[in-house]
Amino acid sequence: MADDREQSIPTPAEHLGFEVGADRRLAGWQEIAEYFEMLGEMSERVQTAEIGRSTKDNSFLLTVISSPENLSNLDDHKRTQARLADARTVSGDDEADALIRQGKVVIAITCSIHATEVGATQMSMLLAHWLATGTSDDARAVLDNVILLLLPCTNPDGLIDVKTWYESTLGESYEGVMPPFLYQHYTGHDNNRDWFMFTQQETRLLVDHCFNAWRPHVVLDMHQTRSTGVRLMVPPFVNPMGPNVDAILNAESAMLGAAMAADLTAQGKAGVSMNVVYDAYSPNRSYQQYHGGVRMLTEAAGVRIATPVNVPERNLQSDRGETPTEITWNHPLPWKGGIWRLSDIVEYNLISAKSCLTHSARLRETLLRNFYQVGKNAINKHTSPHAFVIPIQQHDHSAASEMLDALRTGMVEVHEATQAFNADGQPFAAGSRVILNGQPYWGFAKTLLEQHKYPEVRTHPSGPPKAPYDVTAHCLPMLMGVNSYTIRGRFSAPLRLLEKSDPSMPAMSSGSNARRGGNGGLKKRAAAWIIPPESNASARLVNNLLRSGSNVRRAREPFAIEGASYARGTFIVEAAQSLNGVVSDTFPEQSANSMRVVEIMPDVASHEMAKPRIAVYKSYIASVEEGWTRYVLDEYGFDYHSLLNEEAHEGNLREQFDAIVLPHQLVRHIHWGHRKSYYHPQYSGGLGDQGADNLREFVEQGGTLVTWDGSARYAIRHLELPVRNVLADLKRTDFYCPGSLLAVLLDAGHPLSYGMPSLAAVMFYDGPAFDIRRGRVVAKFPMRNPLFSGMLVGPENLYNRTALASVPLGKGEVVLFGFRPQFRAQARGTYKLLFNALYGSAYGG
Repeated sequence: MADDREQSIPTPAEHLGFEVGADRRLAGWQEIAEYFEMLGEMSERVQTAEIGRSTKDNSFLLTVISSPENLSNLDDHKRTQARLADARTVSGDDEADALIRQGKVVIAITCSIHATEVGATQMSMLLAHWLATGTSDDARAVLDNVILLLLPCTNPDGLIDVKTWYESTLGESYEGVMPPFLYQHYTGHDNNRDWFMFTQQETRLLVDHCFNAWRPHVVLDMHQTRSTGVRLMVPPFVNPMGPNVDAILNAESAMLGAAMAADLTAQGKAGVSMNVVYDAYSPNRSYQQYHGGVRMLTEAAGVRIATPVNVPERNLQSDRGETPTEITWNHPLPWKGGIWRLSDIVEYNLISAKSCLTHSARLRETLLRNFYQVGKNAINKHTSPHAFVIPIQQHDHSAASEMLDALRTGMVEVHEATQAFNADGQPFAAGSRVILNGQPYWGFAKTLLEQHKYPEVRTHPSGPPKAPYDVTAHCLPMLMGVNSYTIRGRFSAPLRLLEKSDPSMPAMSSGSNARRGGNGGLKKRAAAWIIPPESNASARLVNNLLRSGSNVRRAREPFAIEGASYARGTFIVEAAQSLNGVVSDTFPEQSANSMRVVEIMPDVASHEMAKPRIAVYKSYIASVEEGWTRYVLDEYGFDYHSLLNEEAHEGNLREQFDAIVLPHQLVRHIHWGHRKSYYHPQYSGGLGDQGADNLREFVEQGGTLVTWDGSARYAIRHLELPVRNVLADLKRTDFYCPGSLLAVLLDAGHPLSYGMPSLAAVMFYDGPAFDIRRGRVVAKFPMRNPLFSGMLVGPENLYNRTALASVPLGKGEVVLFGFRPQFRAQARGTYKLLFNALYGSAYGG
C-alpha cells in the first residue's frame, strides 16, 4: 500500500486547477516542472533532477520512477546495464544469468519533442501520478520490475513559446494555427533528426544523461500527426528497415506495438493502426535501436494545439498507405469521425504508455536476456568490413575531428595507430584512427561510415518509388568531406584505444595543398599569418579577425613562400602582436597549428576582405532550413540580421547588406506566405511582388543573393533569371532523389570553390539542376551516374548538368545551389561553398 504521504499527493488537476487535456487549456512548462519536482519531494518512488539547461536556458528535467528499493540502488542497476550491454565484460552465460536475475527493465519515455504536439507532455503528469500513488497490481509490477526514465518535455523552450502563441490566438478566427516561428530555436521540426550529429543542446542532454548513461531496453517516443488520418499509429514499422539494426530489436518492436494496439482496442479506442507510414531506416530519427534498445514510436492524430477539431468520417483520408475507414489486420477498429480533442490524445497516450510499461514488466527477463544477446551478436558476428580507417592526412582536419567526436559521443570505440601500418594494400601513417568490428555499437559506426544504396520500395513494379520517410543517405565521411577507408581484410597494427580525454584527431595543419616549411609557432617574427582555406574551422578565426578590424586578404592564385605552397583562397593576415589574443581565443589549444607564420608578406594577387554584412530571410511560415542556416552561421562566427517581410518591402537593401541568404523553402511560401483568410494578419503574406522587386534591385546594385533548392527556384522565377530547371517537368518515375549524396565536379578556379577539392559529395534533396544561359558554372554533375549513397531514379537526367552557378545581374550576382550546402549541420563538406559566397559579397580590390 502507498503510505499516507503518497496518498496526499495532489492530482495533476488539483495542481493545475483544470483537468489535463481540457479544451483550450495548456499546462505550461513551469507548472509541469513544479509538479514533477513536487513528486520528487513527496514520493519515495520518484526522483526528479535537472540534468541541464536548454538552448534558451530553461530547466531540462529527467524523472526516474521505480520502487523505493530500486531507487536506492540506481548505481548498481546502472552498472548491471552497462555490463549486459557489453558482452566482453561478462565472463559467461552463468554470470549473465545472474545479472539478468537482478536487473530491471529500463524504459525511457520521451514526450513532445515537437512542441506543438503537446499531448504527451500534458499526459506525463497523469502517468507519473499513477506510478507515484498507484496500488494496483499493474502499477506494483511496473514499480518492481521497471526503472522508468521519464522525460516530461524534451523541448521546454518550444512548449513555453507555443503556449504563449496559442493563448494569443484564443477566440480568433485563426485559433490554434501553427506558430510563425520555429518551436526549437534552430531546428524546429528537425530537432528529432539530430541523433547522430548531436548538434543541439537538448540532444546532447538526452544522449549523455539518459541514453548513454542508462542504455534503455525500450525507448517510447510520443508524437502527434495530422488530424484526418487514423487516430494513433504504433509499430511495427514499415519497410525498409535499417540493415544494421539487430533483428531481435525489430521483432520486439513489433511485439510491443501489437500489445499496445491490443490494449487500446480492448478499451474501445478506435482508429489504432500498426505497420503504417513510418519506416525504421534512417539513423537521423533513431538512436536507441543502434544501441541495443527497442525503438517505439506513437503518432496520435493532432488537434489545433489544444483546440478541438471536427473531422467527419468523409474527411478521413490516406496519406502514405494507411486506410482510416477500412477494417484491416493492422487497423481492426476504424474511428467513425466526429469531434477530436486534446483529452482524446492524452487518453490514448496514457493507455499506450501504461501498456508499454506493464507488458515490459511482465517480460522483464525476456527483454534483459534479448538485450544481452543483441550485445553478444554485435561482438561475435564479425560481418564485413573488418574496420574503418580515418587517415591522419585530411583535406579538412577539423571536419575529421568533428566526425570522430560524433561517433565517440555515440559510444563508438576509436583506436589510434601508434605506428605506421598497411591494410588492404594501403599504407597508413601513425596517428591514423581505426574503428574495429566486434565492438558493442559497431552497427552505429557501420551505418554512419559506409556507403549504402537505399532499397527502393514500389507500390507495383512499374509504379513510382514510395517516398521514404526521411532522407536516404547519411554517410558521414561523404557528408563531411572526410577521407575514410573501408577495410575488408584482416590486418595487424599496434593500436591504442582512445580515452575520453584524448582528442579525436591529433592537432596538425589542415589542407592537402599546404606543404609546410619552417617554424609555425606564433612567437616567430611575423609579417603575415597564413590561414588555410581547406578547413571549415578557419572561418571562425577569419570572422574573429575581421570583427577585430584586422587586415585580411584572400589569395586569388596558388603561391609559395618560405618553402611551403598554398592554394587559391588562402587567407593572408597582416600580422600584429595585438591580434595574438584573437587567435588564442578562437583556438585556445591549437592556435599554432591552425595557421602558418611567415616573415615576408606574400606577393600574390588577392581580394581585400571586409566583414560581410549578411541578412538571412526569415519567413513567417517557419522554415527549418532558415533555422539550420542560423545555427551554422552562429557556430562559425558570422554576424547576420534576420530579414523579415516588412523590411524586405521597405527596400534600400543594398545600403544595409552585402549578402542576403534565402534558405530553401517552397516558392509559394516565400512569395505568398500565410493567407490572411486563415492566419494572424500581422504574420500573413510573403515577399510578394514588392519584395521580389527589391531583391532584384539589391542584386543589380552590387549585392549577392544566395539561394538553394526551393529558393533557387524562386529566384529563377521571380527575378527572371536566364536559367532553366531541367528537372522541373519530370515525373517521379523518371527522376527522384529524396535526400541522397551525389558527386559534383568543381571549378577550382572560381572563388566559390576556394578550399574545396575538385570532386565533392553534395546532399541533393529533390532539388533543381540548371541549364545556365548566362553566368558561370561552378559545379556540375559528371557524365555518369553521380550517386554516391542513397537512392537516385533517372541519373541520366543529371549528366553534365549544373549543380551550382553564379548568375550575374546588374552589378551583383545570384548564387544558385541545386543542393543543400548546410543540410542539418551534417553537410560540412560543402560549408565552404556557402561561406565563400558570403565572403565574396564583401571582397574589394
